[in-house]
Amino acid sequence: MFMSVKGDLLLVGNLNVDLIYEVDELPAAGVSTPVRGFRRSYGGCGGNIGYAAAMLGIDVHLSSVVGEDLSPGYRSRLEEVGVDLSHLVVDPELPSPYCLVLSSRNEEQAYAFMMGAMERQTLCEVPEGEYPFCHLATSDPSFCRRVSESMRKRGAQVALDPGQEIFFRWSAEDLAGTLKNCSRFFSNLGEWEHLGKVMGWEKETIDLGGMNIPTYREAFSLVEEAVVTLGRYGSALIRKDDILQVPAVDVKKIKDPTGAGDAFRGGYYAGSKYGLEGADILRTANAMGAIAIQAEGPQGYYTTMDEVERIAKGL
Repeated sequence: MFMSVKGDLLLVGNLNVDLIYEVDELPAAGVSTPVRGFRRSYGGCGGNIGYAAAMLGIDVHLSSVVGEDLSPGYRSRLEEVGVDLSHLVVDPELPSPYCLVLSSRNEEQAYAFMMGAMERQTLCEVPEGEYPFCHLATSDPSFCRRVSESMRKRGAQVALDPGQEIFFRWSAEDLAGTLKNCSRFFSNLGEWEHLGKVMGWEKETIDLGGMNIPTYREAFSLVEEAVVTLGRYGSALIRKDDILQVPAVDVKKIKDPTGAGDAFRGGYYAGSKYGLEGADILRTANAMGAIAIQAEGPQGYYTTMDEVERIAKGL
C-alpha cells in the first residue's frame, strides 16, 4: 500500500556539480585545446529539470541518490523554488556525481560524467505516492524500468528521457522494457536517431523547412509520441502519422547552452499542468529554453510563468 503522497510530477534523475570549461572548439582525440574560462555550477538533469519546473509552479518530487558531500547550498536552492526532496537518498560511502563539460564557442559541447552515488540507484525502492506525470531522466536503466511499471499501474503518464546516457548505458532490451510503460520519449535529435538505430527500426525522413527529421513507425507501438529538441530549429512533437514543429525563440545572444534542454522540459510540464496542448506546449517549452541559454550555467536564471507566457507569445 502506497503512502498518500501526491504531487504534480515524480522526477527521477541525477543531481551533480557541473565543471564547465569554455574552449574555442572541441578538440579531436589526442589534441589539446586552451581553456578560455571555467566555472562550477549546480547541475544534473534531475536538478535542472526540477529547478525549472518548480519555478513555474509544478509540485516536483525528486528521486535521486547523492553522497554526504552534496552541497547544502544546492539542497537549499532546490527547496527554495519548491522541489520536494523527501525521495532523496544519501549514500554514506560514495560521493555525489559530477560532470565535466567542454563548451565551445559554436555551441557544441562534450561531456564526461562520474556516477558516484548514483551507482547505488539500482538498490533503491520505487518512490511512493500518486502523480499524474513521471519523468525518468538520467538514471539506472533497471531502476527506470521498475519505476515505469509501478507508475503506469498507478495511472501516471510516464516519460523516458535517458539523455546522453542512451549512448553508453541503455541496451535495446532496457529501452524496450521501459518504453512499453511510457506515454512519451524525450530527447534531442541525435538521441532520437540513436534510439532508432539501437532498436533496429526502419527510418523514414521528413523534410521540415529544409531540416530532415527522422521518424520510426515502430516507435509508436511502444509510446504515443516523442518530444525532440532541435537546437536553433526549435522542437518537434512526433507521432505515428504526423510531426508538429515549432521554431525556436529568437535570442540576442547565447551565453551558455548548458541545461537548456532541461529547462525546456520544465516548460513542457508547466504547459501540461496549465492545460496547453500541442504547439502551445512546445512554445512554452521553447521559451524556457531561450531563457536558460541567455544565463550562465544550467540554473543561472530565474523567471515566472507570466514571463514565459509573454515570451512564448512573442510579446
